[in-house]
Amino acid sequence: MRMLPTNQIWRYWSFETFLEDVSALGVRDVDLWLCNNHVNIDAHGAYNTDEVVRGMRRHGLRAMTLTPEQGNPKAYNVASEDGEIRRLTLCYYRQIVRLAAALGAERISLNAGWFPFDADRDRAWDAMVSMLGKICRAAAEEGLTVALETLVDKPYRLVTSLETLGAALLDVGESNLTVTIDTGTVARNGEDIDAYLSRFGSELGYVHLTNLNRDIFAHLAWGDQLGGLDPQDLLRRFACAGYTGDAALEMTKPSYFERPRDVLSRALTTLRGCEC
Repeated sequence: MRMLPTNQIWRYWSFETFLEDVSALGVRDVDLWLCNNHVNIDAHGAYNTDEVVRGMRRHGLRAMTLTPEQGNPKAYNVASEDGEIRRLTLCYYRQIVRLAAALGAERISLNAGWFPFDADRDRAWDAMVSMLGKICRAAAEEGLTVALETLVDKPYRLVTSLETLGAALLDVGESNLTVTIDTGTVARNGEDIDAYLSRFGSELGYVHLTNLNRDIFAHLAWGDQLGGLDPQDLLRRFACAGYTGDAALEMTKPSYFERPRDVLSRALTTLRGCEC
């Protein structure tokens, strides 16, 4: 399994510092989170594409995955019924597809969005299915896959379980729509990783290898003593299922923001110590 650090905990640092830090740690492949501090992109354009491409090449790095900013209160929502929000959301993802092609990425990683508590779930589901289909078709034009993950049930209430993830894949019906298993989210939702691996097998396109503490609403780093998941057990389960693809190391606890290089170094050391 190839580990892809993300730039999420470098959000208060420059993009150049992120590139310097990960390359110094021997990393060559990353999951690029599209925060505007690093990648200036919106529905109307990708404004620093050349700078991002040059920076990645200068440090010998490859962006294998692009992860949009998404979820409430972000501006773009896959499940919105509002016509203008839907137009802007599709334009945003088309810009991401173009950026992914410029970077030589393989996939876009996203979630299914959200809907207001006073809105109708069935209508939100239909809106989500329609938008995911459009995003998948745009991505397919550049040879990209789209990896869909589950979220916690509250407040998202759309794709939040094995069953709803399977239903989304079936309803969208696009061959380049794949599954992301987020280990921390699956555990937080009380589900079983093996059930996902058994159900989705060939449809598994990506992994978020995240740690969990139920009392902290964040993705914890491997090596954080507050984390409750066993990385060696998880890696064994994926290996037994035959998964040899990419795994993003999402880490979002705010205390990581001041020393992101140290946090990543500890996570990589922990995971390398688990490899057979």
